[in-house]
Parts: sequence; C-alpha cells; structure tokens
Amino acid sequence: MSKRRNRTRVFLTEPGRVELATLLTPWLRVGAPFGAYVECRKVDLESAYVELVLDLQPEDDESVDVRLNVPHHYVAAVLEAGDFEAFSALYSG
Repeated sequence: MSKRRNRTRVFLTEPGRVELATLLTPWLRVGAPFGAYVECRKVDLESAYVELVLDLQPEDDESVDVRLNVPHHYVAAVLEAGDFEAFSALYSG
C-alpha cells in the first residue's frame, strides 16, 4: 500500500491556490481533474483557521511535520478516501 493512499486531500479555492502557490510548492498538486489540492497528514477545521499538517521529507528520509494555518475561505473541500487512485479513476476519461 502506498504511503500516500490514506492521506487527506484539501482542495483549494482559486484565490487560495493563487495566494498559497509559492508557499505550498512542495505539496501542491495542480492539474487534477477536480482541482488543485494538497495532501495532508491531518486537517483541523475547528479553529479560526484551517490547520494543515503536511509532511516534509528531507534528504535523510525522516518525515518532519509542517503545520500551516490558512483562512477557511481558501478551502473548497476536504476529501478522505481509502483509495485515492481508485477515486481519481472515476474522473479520468
């Protein structure tokens, strides 16, 4: 099973994608049939800002948590899918 398989995907609004593109470069996936998203280890929607917990993989392969708080209006949707590749296949022609 892929390490990425059980990640939560946070889809960004267009203003969120534009504003955060530089900051989120290591994590941002653009060009997906359903919009730009970032893969997160954890997402907290209950605060004044949405907290995204992202994995940073330095060269020594040890994961480092990166926590980023973004305004709620930058988030279009949060998707948790057990098999994201199978979900993505629904959208490929």
